[in-house]
Amino acid sequence: MDIAQLRKEIDGLDSKIVDLLNERAKIVLKIGEIKKQNRSQVYVPNREREVYLRVTSQNKGPLTNDCLMAIYRELMAGSLALEKAMKVSYLGPEGTFSYFAAKQKFGSSVEYVPVRGIDDVFRDVAAGRSDYGIVPVENSTEGGIRETLNMFVEFDVKVCAEIVFPIHHNLMANCKKEEIKKVYSKLQILSQCRNWLASNLPHAELIEVSSSAEAARIFETTLKTVEEGHYFAIIANAEIAQQYGLNILFKNIEDNPNNVTRFFVLSKEYGAPSEKDRTAVMCYTKNRPGALLEILEPFRTYNINLTNIESLPTRKKAWEYCFYFDFEGHAANEFVQKALDEVFRKCSDMKILGSFPKCD
Repeated sequence: MDIAQLRKEIDGLDSKIVDLLNERAKIVLKIGEIKKQNRSQVYVPNREREVYLRVTSQNKGPLTNDCLMAIYRELMAGSLALEKAMKVSYLGPEGTFSYFAAKQKFGSSVEYVPVRGIDDVFRDVAAGRSDYGIVPVENSTEGGIRETLNMFVEFDVKVCAEIVFPIHHNLMANCKKEEIKKVYSKLQILSQCRNWLASNLPHAELIEVSSSAEAARIFETTLKTVEEGHYFAIIANAEIAQQYGLNILFKNIEDNPNNVTRFFVLSKEYGAPSEKDRTAVMCYTKNRPGALLEILEPFRTYNINLTNIESLPTRKKAWEYCFYFDFEGHAANEFVQKALDEVFRKCSDMKILGSFPKCD
């Protein structure tokens, strides 16, 4: 069989795939009508997880699971767009890690709304200007992102999903490494590359900007217009290089090769249980010795695995703190409910931020 015949077979399969996709889309529209009548959520994270798990479990190759997931991610995004035109706010501008994390979750069929600060993401969701928001909550190198956690004290929003996004930093410039005089990037990114920078660019000035995308924008609009601009570099996601016409001099310069950031998807609604969930809670403890130990005890009693603990100032009174917890299990689970009931009795206040499918 020659190439022409094989391509004819592919054309026939493509026609069948298009027909099947449109059959699927018609069913999606029917589901959308039922959701509208019942005033149900359009985006259902536990259903999304079910689809991905089923598809990958049925995969016999040669396509990899990652490839299949990428295809289905766009298919799911297109399905959501058929049900409702959605807006998703993220920490902009376009090209930030928040942007790419949002694209990983929602694909290309939603309207992305870049905002200037993490507080603006919360504000958009709380006010109903956006259906969802994407915020970074924890980095494997830097730990909990306090700016995000503090916002849960101020805004009444829920966490309905999480995104675990691999973070790789790349040095980009239009000059040689030894010619670089200044390096622009976000403070956290510079921090995550401090050892590499100290070893490879010990004399370069490190300049903090609001985001890696902003660093690229500065390079494009200002630095490359003057002669000195040819001796600047930025650290950013690889996709930035193509977008702004920069050369990648060194890839993956982060000090921790397993560098990942966890993002929360913000909503105004709680999510339904899935087979594997995580719950996030904010607790306000009484200002006395042993208060933290008391609220930890119920988790041990009911054999619930805590996955993160962060202490935060309440901003209401000097030296008064609240604690952020996340743990395995859904708030609707019987044992989780019992544990949270005991925690509530032992703290001055408690806020359940949300339960959501756990990313593996």
